[in-house]
Amino acid sequence: MAKNNIEYLKIQIGRIILLNRLQARLSQFELGLKIDLSANQVGRIERAESNPTLETLVKICNYFDIDINNLFVKLNKIEEQHIINQIKSFKK
Repeated sequence: MAKNNIEYLKIQIGRIILLNRLQARLSQFELGLKIDLSANQVGRIERAESNPTLETLVKICNYFDIDINNLFVKLNKIEEQHIINQIKSFKK
């Protein structure tokens, strides 16, 4: 997988996790407590600044009841923009 594809995937995974956390009305700290991560680790994953382990992704997916396969399916531009818009609406 090319470096650009990996970076895109990290961004997509981060956005999906961020959106689920916002929808659950959890802080990074609260999510971290529930899945045994620090708030800093959660933030780095959401900002695509780190490579989460498979174990971490499984914990997050189990917590939010997300099929892990959905993290790795390339979104089309409309789906991607929809996620971005939802995140923005929570931040207002």
